Amino acid sequence: MKINSKLRFFILFVATQIVMSNAQTIKVACIGNSVTYGAGIENREQNSYPAQLQQLLGETYQVENFGFNGATMLKNGHKPYWDKEVFQESQAFLPNIVIIHLGLNDQGNNNWPEHKDEFVADYLEMITIYQNLASKPKVIICKMTPTFSGHHWFEEGMRESFKEIQAKIEKIADSANVQLIDLHEKLYLFPEYFPDNLHPTKKGAAIIAQQAYSAITGNFGGLQLPLLFGEKMVLQRNKPVKISGISNANDDLKITFNGHKKLVQVPDNGKWQAIFPVMKAGGPHKLSIQSKLSEDITINEVYIGEVWLASGQSNMDWRVNQSKHAKTVLIDSLNERLFLFSLDPKVLKAGKLTHEELSLINAQDYFKSMGWSNTNTEIIENFSAVAYAFGYNLQKELNIPIGIVCNAVGGAPTQSYISRSTMEQDHQSIDLLNDTWLNTMSDVWVANRMVENIADKNKKGVRHPYEPTILFDAGIEPIKNYPFKGVIWYQGESNAEQIMLHEKLFKMLVEDWRKQFNNPELPFYYVQLSSMERLGWGAFRDSQRRLLSIPNTGMAVSSDVGHRTDVHPTQKWVVGKRLSNIALAKTYGKNIAFSGPLLDYVNVLGDKLEVHFQFGEGLKTKDNKPVKDIEIAGTDRVFKSAKSTIKHDILEVWHPQIKNPRYVRYGYKPFTEANLANKSGLPASTFSNLVE
Repeated sequence: MKINSKLRFFILFVATQIVMSNAQTIKVACIGNSVTYGAGIENREQNSYPAQLQQLLGETYQVENFGFNGATMLKNGHKPYWDKEVFQESQAFLPNIVIIHLGLNDQGNNNWPEHKDEFVADYLEMITIYQNLASKPKVIICKMTPTFSGHHWFEEGMRESFKEIQAKIEKIADSANVQLIDLHEKLYLFPEYFPDNLHPTKKGAAIIAQQAYSAITGNFGGLQLPLLFGEKMVLQRNKPVKISGISNANDDLKITFNGHKKLVQVPDNGKWQAIFPVMKAGGPHKLSIQSKLSEDITINEVYIGEVWLASGQSNMDWRVNQSKHAKTVLIDSLNERLFLFSLDPKVLKAGKLTHEELSLINAQDYFKSMGWSNTNTEIIENFSAVAYAFGYNLQKELNIPIGIVCNAVGGAPTQSYISRSTMEQDHQSIDLLNDTWLNTMSDVWVANRMVENIADKNKKGVRHPYEPTILFDAGIEPIKNYPFKGVIWYQGESNAEQIMLHEKLFKMLVEDWRKQFNNPELPFYYVQLSSMERLGWGAFRDSQRRLLSIPNTGMAVSSDVGHRTDVHPTQKWVVGKRLSNIALAKTYGKNIAFSGPLLDYVNVLGDKLEVHFQFGEGLKTKDNKPVKDIEIAGTDRVFKSAKSTIKHDILEVWHPQIKNPRYVRYGYKPFTEANLANKSGLPASTFSNLVE
């Protein structure tokens, strides 16, 4: 008979307490620099990471802090740990466990360039010295806590030195066969815990203490699955199925899925993974994970199909029940083979945010998960209308389970969704990272909303959902290991004032997500901004058209379903359908029209211009009237409304007063009634052959 999990835990707990009560105190020596010492932390004697580790471990352990401000691992560094009294004291302590966190000060330009070849040997020697103590301690070493881009040496070599040291520490752990704690990965998502870009606050020290506690005890909180795992989940077909999670160290897991079984022993870091063979679309299948040390997990409905990520700002977040023909959609377009998962922001509003609201804006707490659903009408009503239409039309054509994960935040700029590791590689984006308060690189509305919400420039330890990297940290990092087929994206309104910057950021975004999702060819299909009376939107739409030069992208035109004064046009089904056509054609090889006319090239023929198009077969105007919002200019670049005619799918344009035309632009009015289309009725994109 299987013992109830709670009873089993109680028995283990009592047994552990009996053993501990009869054991000698376990001594833990924390070796390190100012981060270990607790520099900058109020009441460091109680709040430094060693002090908080003591609280976690309890009375059977004795934790001592042997940190020294500014200490280097390098013997030839500017302040070697080797020369300090605490080094001798830590050895005299005769610890049973040693945790070493050194290297941050070695990265400085006064140390690393000249002595970096000595680092590995010095580190290995220190490990050996501790291992040879009479107490024969277990030695654990740490990958360094983050150094953020605001540090004054960051772009002067420290960024590169930091990466070199981290890589060397990993090799040292392997060479010395010692346990490694990664103090960088999680803390990197919490820059608000590093007010000087180097030293953690009490909250940051708490994360270090928790990491050290888990490394010492093997307790990682028991068996846990990633965010997107749950009832009615959809996994990507035709790829190896990866089931992963966290459990306590040395736990034995038996994982059963769709007729296959895997046995896994959890390693010291608590992270486990089981890889099953490629599977075809279908389901439901049962996923069972049996644990030796924790409560078992069973998911009864797991489907195999196609999984897409939908993201962006408010036009992607715009709900089904807010859209045109919502009642019809909710009656006629429900689909039990379409599975939805929404990550919704907990805080997003005008006005000053309360302390409690501000405390939720972090990598761990900002989003609330709605779970997977395929029949709950309330969830469907509140799901992204564009993403729902996309998924519905995909499922109707492919006839397999479709999963859509939506993570969209109204008003969010592109930079909020890019990882810090990518933003920190470019000087301009580093400037945006380091100074978000009323930064001239931010759109005015975005900058003003941040000020309105926070109200105090000097408020410490606070993030905002519109600042760089926060939505990546909170919404993309937790799902980056999930096997998405592709991405649909509807965003740009909050970057439209900075066209050239947006071009750079958008390219960074696509490259970053392809790296994060470990898929260099990840399809990325986006919506061109709609039509609205907002200065510069015509030029921005044309800029988005030029971004189609990024491989494996596609763009859905939406200018014909825009609204003169409303940034949220309601004909979302049209937009979602156009995105699905792009995916069906480009990703799934279906013979289906997916693009309206796109500018190919322009010929100059005397006093006329010939405009040639891709996807221009059957070129026409949708209303059978003359082409609207078409202009030409000479070398003076002064545009005038042009006359035009369509011949053999070529658009000819001219103006009687312009004898030597050179440039043409179409659909450039912010709110445009441009009416060009192809035989499929798909609208032509805003375009110009003049790039400012």
